[in-house]
Amino acid sequence: MFRAIAALALASASAHPTTTATLTSTLPWWERVTVTVGDDGKPKNCRYETSLQPGLPQDCSASGNGIAKAGSGGGSKDEYTSITFERRYTPGATPKTQSLQPGETLLGGQVMALAIDGHGAVKGCKVVATTGGVTPDYGCDEATAERFEASAGSARATAPEREGYMSVIVYGHPEHMV
Repeated sequence: MFRAIAALALASASAHPTTTATLTSTLPWWERVTVTVGDDGKPKNCRYETSLQPGLPQDCSASGNGIAKAGSGGGSKDEYTSITFERRYTPGATPKTQSLQPGETLLGGQVMALAIDGHGAVKGCKVVATTGGVTPDYGCDEATAERFEASAGSARATAPEREGYMSVIVYGHPEHMV
């Protein structure tokens, strides 16, 4: 059931709200959207968190289009599945593999190498690793559309590109609400 929900939720979740935090290319950061889906396949809630604004989790919205088709229909109305979409940026060296918590199931992920210029534009992107059976709906096209903070000082604008890695993973776990 995870794979069906994740595949549909990836296509349907209009997940995180517009954040006012600026993406930095010099420090590591992460963003996480968790969508809780009922046994009927419909989203029950959506939560957005980021290390760029710690302690300020926000509600978000997830479209029900397509997600409803993912429900198995055979379980209790009190059974839920949480699907988490997470992206992490790591400047410089290849990031370490993130450990999942007990009960979580990795559905899929990829790591992209990014080249960011002094104006904050992503000028190069290459997928360097993939895992799992679900391909995240965030790849090089989306990464190159991102804007990072511009480098301080006009001299930096002509300096060599910064290198970093964007990890995107999708994982989930079942829950039973009492």
